[in-house]
Amino acid sequence: MSSSTASTARAPRLRDAGSRGLGGYAATALLHTAALAVLYVVCVRTARGQAAEDAVHRLALASPDAGLPAAGERLLDLAGRLEPHHLLVGAGAVALAGLLRRAPGRAALGLAVATLTLGLTELLKLVLLDRPDLVSAYSGGGNSLPSGHTAGVLGVCLGLLVAAPPRWRWVLAPLGALASGAMGAMVVADGWHRVSDPLASALVGAAVVAGAHALPWGRRGRWVRGRPSPGRVALLAAGAPVACALALVAAYAAPGAGLATAVAAPGLAVAATVLLVALALPREVRAQR
Repeated sequence: MSSSTASTARAPRLRDAGSRGLGGYAATALLHTAALAVLYVVCVRTARGQAAEDAVHRLALASPDAGLPAAGERLLDLAGRLEPHHLLVGAGAVALAGLLRRAPGRAALGLAVATLTLGLTELLKLVLLDRPDLVSAYSGGGNSLPSGHTAGVLGVCLGLLVAAPPRWRWVLAPLGALASGAMGAMVVADGWHRVSDPLASALVGAAVVAGAHALPWGRRGRWVRGRPSPGRVALLAAGAPVACALALVAAYAAPGAGLATAVAAPGLAVAATVLLVALALPREVRAQR
């Protein structure tokens, strides 16, 4: 068999590989959606959950700082300086990352992930979800779950991971984890959000990425999706909900938990979600021509 014939025969197999293993991503998206529902019910629709969340929220509003080390405080200060136009710059970077590799489909998918992560978050917070008053009237009432600020930064970071070449992921993933985690911690430290709010944003973002990869994209073009690793997809499926659950335990149930712990816990959970997504993304190969 000639080399050209071998390349032609190999190309369909590469394309077919991208359509296998999609069920794992679909199951992950559903699991994260279910975890988001549980988070909402426990923290927003129960009196005990509301009382725990409001106690930390009041403490954050009354505290000049979160009690974190100086480096952590500086990181939160940087996160607090982000403005909406920075997200537009981030969206442009997502598009550029895909276009530089001559993969407009990847650029579009990255932008879709960034847009849907923020869009679904705002839809949930402002339209679909509410926060009934189950405890004594509190001036900080009103639904705040999920966190739009966290979702904005997280969506851009996840979009970059999706659009950029695979070899860039382990440079972008730690940076994205740091930026997203800092925003998730800052919104709690400054009293903008309750602890569960950035956790909900992390679950929304992870569900969006998994849902996007459950679709049979990438079967044609310059870059072709390889078969995803079932173990890594399973790690994302279980890891993000577990990280959120541990953050809640650390913030509310751990002995001696204070504001610093309540601030750091959701930040670490959001950061862990970014790293888990990077690990679970499928590898890609150049299509054989």
